[in-house]
Formats: sequence, structure tokens, C-alpha cells
Amino acid sequence: MIDNMLVIDAVVHPYDLSEENQVPAYRSQLDAVYAAHGMSFDDAHRSHMLAHDEFFSDFSFEAMASAEFVESPVDFAILHALPCLGFVKGYLTDPKRAGAFQRKYPNRFMLYATVDSPDLKVAIQQLKQQIDDFGTTGLKLYPAFFYENLAEGWRLDGDKFATPLLETAQRLGIKHVAIHKALWLPPAPKEAFEVGDLDTPMKRFPDLTFEIVHAGTAFVEETIDLLYRHPNLYLTLETLFAYVLVKPHLFGRIVASFIKHCGNDRLLFATGNNLAHPNPLLQAFLAYRLPDDLMQQHGLKQLTEQDRRNILGLNAARLHKLDPATLIANTTHDEFSRARARHVPQPWSVLRGATA
Repeated sequence: MIDNMLVIDAVVHPYDLSEENQVPAYRSQLDAVYAAHGMSFDDAHRSHMLAHDEFFSDFSFEAMASAEFVESPVDFAILHALPCLGFVKGYLTDPKRAGAFQRKYPNRFMLYATVDSPDLKVAIQQLKQQIDDFGTTGLKLYPAFFYENLAEGWRLDGDKFATPLLETAQRLGIKHVAIHKALWLPPAPKEAFEVGDLDTPMKRFPDLTFEIVHAGTAFVEETIDLLYRHPNLYLTLETLFAYVLVKPHLFGRIVASFIKHCGNDRLLFATGNNLAHPNPLLQAFLAYRLPDDLMQQHGLKQLTEQDRRNILGLNAARLHKLDPATLIANTTHDEFSRARARHVPQPWSVLRGATA
């Protein structure tokens, strides 16, 4: 908790960017991912930036967890399995390893499954296997598949793949669907990362909740329109939350605009750890105030304590039917809380062996 506020990180995913998993022909994409990591920190927090060899590794799940719960005041996190995104040979975050880690720490993590094939039968089998193995109720999707040197976009309102996949997912017990949008992943078609394909599935599947991951980094007006019209839509603010450090005016304008038009109850704090480190983002958000000129220019209101409480954790708790008091009770005396009580270490302490 931070300032007596529950904190749930809605997206964490330790990357496997080891040399063995890299695709050398996609060097520019690999470099772009590292650049995105670097852009998550201002000059005052460069110690939180991973060195090149630290980032381009099979990143430790333990280092990610320590960054969340020992080095930062996070209480719970949603662990996303990630498919192949072209620049790696296999999964970017392997669902079997992610599921095993979630089972090791069920009071700290929830798992979102993923699928890694444009073949509907294969994708359904992958999803079923992860549900059978780990009992997950969440599904993480990307609007493109990368295979055989191809990057093929697809739409969430498509009848041949997306709709039967969502029908089957719901029948198998999936309740939450998070889809990467707004941030383009070349060489996939850029239009695949737009948000115009969300309207129909949110109407078609009213009992599923949908999350736009990276919401607010593009298509802000379209996103506001969707959020206003669809009560089953949530905005996962991975990447946007780093703006609180590096683009604070833009951060305030976008977040306050979401609140102005749609309220504060469907916005989710997220870091994408290990793409970012939670602590500097949380500390900056706690202290953040919208500048007067920004409020006057755009007709915005100052962030309230309830805005912060909802965004940091209460919205995610309601979304996932987590009781905050029970969640805190289950983690107060675990190994992470005990370690944090003894001493809050430097960033990426498990990775770097640093405790001072």
C-alpha cells in the first residue's frame, strides 16, 4: 500500500529477450523495445533503467516480483503471458512459466493466458490447455500474429477468428479480455492497433470485460467515446503511467480527460514490469497535481484522493472481485512484506545483488 491506498499493478510481464530467443533480423524492433524502456524514466530515476545486458536477458520472475512487492509498495499484480511478437523465436513471456510462478504466489498474482497462433483450432487448444493447467479467467491478446516471417493483423470484430475465439473463451470460463492497442508493433499493419474494432465485440459479449492495454497513448477521443458507451470496457494505463515522470502535462491532460468524460472507476494503474519499475511511477503519481493552466485550458478538475484510490487499486479489485481487506491480510506477513519491512532495497536488487 502507498499512503494507505491499495495498489494493484494491472500488467506485469517479465520478458524473455535472451540471445537464444532473439530474432537477429528484427534488431530494429528489439532496439525499439529497449528504447521504450528507457523512455519510462526521467533523469532523476536513471538507476531504475536496466542496462543493455540486464534487459536483453531471460528476465527473472523473481526480480520482477521483488521490484513489485519489496522495492515498491504494490500489493497484487496481474501477470500477462505474452505470445511471439516477431522479434523473439518463442513466447515473449511463456505461459507455462508464468502460470507456475502465479501458482507459487497465488496471494500476489493473477494470470492472464495468451494465444500464439492464427489457426483457430490451435489457438483454442492453447487457451484450453492454459485454463486446464492454471485455472485462469483472463486472456491477453495482440491484434497481430507473427509467424514464418509474416506479420498478419486481425480484427477483434472478425467473424472467422476473433468471434469464435471469444465465444469459446467465454464458454471455458474466461471473464476478462485484455488487448494490446495504440502502440504499433511493426512490421504488422498499423491499422490493426487502432480501436475501431472494439465496439462490436463489447456489444456482442456484454458479460466479458475488455481492457485496452496502453490506453491513452493514442486514439484518446475514440477511447473516450468507447468508454462512455460501454460499461464493460476498462482502460489499462501501461505506458501512459510512465508519462507522469517524462511527460507530466500530457499525463495529467489525458487522465483528467478520461475522468471528466467517463468517471474514475474504470482506469487501471499498470507498469508492464519489466518494461518499467513501479516505485518511481507510484511516488510521482502520489505527489502529482494538475497545473492550474492545464485545468483552465481544458476545463479539467484536480485529481482527488478518490481518483487516486480507484486508479491505483480499487478499480482492479472490483474488476477481479478481490476483497481489499482479505488481499492485504493474505500478504501482510508473506516473504515479500517481511523483506520490505526489514529494508527497501535499491532497484532490481535481485538482479543486481544490491541491497543497500
